[in-house]
Amino acid sequence: MFRFFIKSAIEDPQHIVITDKETVNKITKVLRFGIGDVFVILDNTGEEYEVRIQEIKNKQVLCTLVSRLNIDRELPVEINLYQSLLKKDKLEWLCQKVTEIGVKRIIPVISENCVVKELNLNKTSRYKKIIEEATIQSGGKIPPKFESVVQFENAIKNLHPRALNLICHEEEQDLLLAEVLAKNSEKIINLFIGPEGGFSQFEIDLARQNSLVLVSLGKRILRAETAAVISSGLCASI
Repeated sequence: MFRFFIKSAIEDPQHIVITDKETVNKITKVLRFGIGDVFVILDNTGEEYEVRIQEIKNKQVLCTLVSRLNIDRELPVEINLYQSLLKKDKLEWLCQKVTEIGVKRIIPVISENCVVKELNLNKTSRYKKIIEEATIQSGGKIPPKFESVVQFENAIKNLHPRALNLICHEEEQDLLLAEVLAKNSEKIINLFIGPEGGFSQFEIDLARQNSLVLVSLGKRILRAETAAVISSGLCASI
């Protein structure tokens, strides 16, 4: 069944008016839905409604409630991915895949070895759109938040002290991420992934000073986007 996000919270599920131009166009022009057709809408609050089209007029779609769906597809653990900035296509792919996995927040980080040092509004809007589409495709109810860019030093100094704070490092040999997760009882995991080229020695030392746990993903050196997906997947499986 087709699923759509709407921009504002639904106050009266019995009388829903969809006014978002893009969504209305997709419902009426692309999919050619008409009176009586049924689909699912979400409003970013975690609610999921099956609705039926009652009327289409004035570039609006008026719907009535068929049923309120109560399917839990969210993870029992909150995964916050602190991802050092990557080139556009790599970050787009990463956002799509970690959204499918179920991360809660994606925080773009500027670290020393980043090739990309900033995100403009167009790129940010593009990433958020990809995240929304991936949420719909994967059956999620609430898209991960794509946060504002933060400097590495500020990011590690503002972590929740009772969370499991991890940083993946290719030179770590002894402590595997899977081993740490197997012993974890925390419900919040903050996961740091470096850019192409990895974290600098200064950043690794700073991470240690702020009680981050250095972990390994194995003997192979992975691309940054691959490391993000694999580590997020491992965190989601605990």
